[in-house]
Amino acid sequence: MTFDLIIICAGLLASLFLFYRFPVLPCVDQKEHPLKLSDDPEDHPVRITVIIPARNEEINLPLLLTDLRNQTDSVFEIICVDDDSDDSTAQMTAPFGIKLISLREKPKNWIGKSFACQTGADAARGDVFLFLDADVRLAPDSIRRLKSAYRNNGHVISVQPFHKMVKGYEQFSLFFNLIQFAANGLGLPVKNRNIGLFGPVILISRKDYFDAGGHASIHNSIIDDVALGQKLKDKKIAFELFIGDRDISFRMYGGGIKALLDGWTKNQASGAMKTPVIRFLIVFLWITACASAPLQAIRSIYLANYIWAAIFFLLFILWMLELRRISTHIGTFKRYVIVLYPVYLVMFFGVFFVSIFKKVFHLKVIWKDREITLGK
Repeated sequence: MTFDLIIICAGLLASLFLFYRFPVLPCVDQKEHPLKLSDDPEDHPVRITVIIPARNEEINLPLLLTDLRNQTDSVFEIICVDDDSDDSTAQMTAPFGIKLISLREKPKNWIGKSFACQTGADAARGDVFLFLDADVRLAPDSIRRLKSAYRNNGHVISVQPFHKMVKGYEQFSLFFNLIQFAANGLGLPVKNRNIGLFGPVILISRKDYFDAGGHASIHNSIIDDVALGQKLKDKKIAFELFIGDRDISFRMYGGGIKALLDGWTKNQASGAMKTPVIRFLIVFLWITACASAPLQAIRSIYLANYIWAAIFFLLFILWMLELRRISTHIGTFKRYVIVLYPVYLVMFFGVFFVSIFKKVFHLKVIWKDREITLGK
């Protein structure tokens, strides 16, 4: 049991390393100057084009468009690309007077979202593109904060929104959200060790986007945000990642538990294969240690070794406190979820192994009413 004790303690140290910091998009002074392409005083403020790829988003889209209309800083244009929806997504844009592009078929070997994003970018007239998923919600100052971060950093900005959940089944995203955060390197003590972008919110200049090849260069990638970030790295184009607070949020899977399972199944195996080996091993240690604490406590009780049972139970409590510490920065996870985290961990392992199985054998998963073959 000493070895198990070492693993669990090492996992807690790994957690402090993986979740060392939580870089929230900075707030801004209301008197900040308009965003410009350079420091030239004669340079004109940049024109931001918002591009929203949307498939079957009749519920979410009006909420996002209302948020955009209520921003303290306006944008130059908004383009919604209706990705062959079979609901009323297209009609939802009419009251807002934005540009609508309706797609009926995507080219062979393209992922639908990538094609929608590329189509929107090709039609955009702005100097800077802001790609937003339809389920993103923005507080009135969000555009100003994104512009400020872009100005201060001088390069691509991407934000993982704060995950707001309504129904109980959505809480099963706990470990998926945490591992996504850890694997991308956002919480590491050293900055700029990220493997890719966060797809829901990407602010990128027209030049950087097309220099990297845009979404056309990653047209068949299932995890398009990570793939686009890697294209930026190949072209030596810097980017910086942030997490959203409650002002920049989303509700990932409001469509039911099946949508949650399909969505995470689609992403898990592909994301694991994109993670650097050393970081993958640290994340593996983290998740193994997290699972070991309650298992070893139960095992020690079964063996009537009550001293070890007390030690492992104490470590289990420490893991609950650690998960509470980090999860509050990621989403609205309930306290009961932290107490019962082994149940949610079982769900994670189940989905992860199904994702691996489907990827190895090139099986299909249904996402947004489309078949996606994993492993290609």
